[in-house]
Amino acid sequence: MNLILVAAPAAGKGTVAEILNKKYGLTPISAGELLRGVDPETDLGKEIRRIQSEGKLVSNEITNELMKQRLSKDDVKSGVILDGYPRIMDQVYALEDMMKELNFNIDYVVYLKVDYETALKRTIGRRICPNCKKTYNVLTGYNTPKVENTCDNCGCLLDKRNDDNEESLKVRFNFFKENTLPVVDYYKALGKVIEIDSSKDIDEVIKDLEKSLGV
Repeated sequence: MNLILVAAPAAGKGTVAEILNKKYGLTPISAGELLRGVDPETDLGKEIRRIQSEGKLVSNEITNELMKQRLSKDDVKSGVILDGYPRIMDQVYALEDMMKELNFNIDYVVYLKVDYETALKRTIGRRICPNCKKTYNVLTGYNTPKVENTCDNCGCLLDKRNDDNEESLKVRFNFFKENTLPVVDYYKALGKVIEIDSSKDIDEVIKDLEKSLGV
């Protein structure tokens, strides 16, 4: 099964993808993680981080090429979860070209709906382990680290992404409404969209999603 997760910022795409990966073996592929995985010492890495710090999106050419390279690897054959891609119509068309070339299809598009206040709390409270990439939140009461600012898995001090602030969130939230909602409408016309209220507790979100997917 191949899924696309579409959502406003901080709707929980990464958390949902992680849970589905553990339960069903679907490979999560995050556009954001692909971009952050580019060596920060390279010119490309520096440019990506500058753009992200301003709450803007990296060019389609860069994102599409990184995604195509990732989808060409063997571990996608058992099913994938695309997290945060495609988020604009140009990326939808690029993905369709990739699907033809790589011979795979998207089964469902999961639209995780969240209100702005919930998204804000999730954004400014998010912390990430720089070593194992496990994500925590110090404000929501869910997935709080056992020891303050310390990863439960490897004991590393947690980082805060440079774009996890309200100013950047507003930019990204408005961008979502103007540019990504048309993506949802496009896939609705194809009968592939499942809408889930992701402002709920994560256990309820997963339960609702599994019911909709029939798994």
